[in-house]
Parts: sequence; C-alpha cells; structure tokens
Amino acid sequence: MAMKIRVTAKNYRQEVLEARIPVLVEFFADWCGKCAMMEDVVDLVAANCGGVLKVCQIEIEDSADLAEQFQVEIVPTFVIFKNGEPVSAASGVLNRQLVLDMVMDEAGLEIQG
Repeated sequence: MAMKIRVTAKNYRQEVLEARIPVLVEFFADWCGKCAMMEDVVDLVAANCGGVLKVCQIEIEDSADLAEQFQVEIVPTFVIFKNGEPVSAASGVLNRQLVLDMVMDEAGLEIQG
C-alpha cells in the first residue's frame, strides 16, 4: 500500500520536482480542522495510487517558505505536479469527487471510493 510522504524544504526537490510520476501535494496545518476533514480523501488517493501517483503533504508552518512560494492562503490546498510543474490546484474543503476528478484528469489515475 502506498503512503503519504511528509515533504519539507529539505526533500521537496527530490520528492516533488524530480518525481518521475505525477504528484498530489496537500498543503495543510496540524491545527486545521478542515484539513482533518480531508484526510480520508488523501488517504484514499495514497492507498490507491499504485505507483502512478505520489502523494505528499507539506505542513505550512514547518515549511512556510514553500507555502509562501505557492501563495497558500487557505488550507488545505491541493496541487498536482507533473514533470516538476504545478498543473492543477484547488483549496478548501473539497467534495471527495472533485479531488478524485483532479487526480484522474491530471494524473490519468482512476480511483473508486
């Protein structure tokens, strides 16, 4: 079963920019109740990505520089990267299907659930 990868400035280049597969990044905060509400969707994607998509999480207070770089003002914020470039983003508490559609549209991965 695939897992979520905690990303900081130290491993951002390796895990996101240099990834050979698309990456779903969730910018979140440990104190954020809305982020906790989205955790089951993030877990669902991570559990079903099958080597086709990497799931990473960036805590905005631990990695304020990355949050600032992507102008994250609302958590959670989801960004899909392909070939090191952001290609899709959405913020806030999202409908489960919207997240799954983002993954399907941008990463070509279909997840049921």
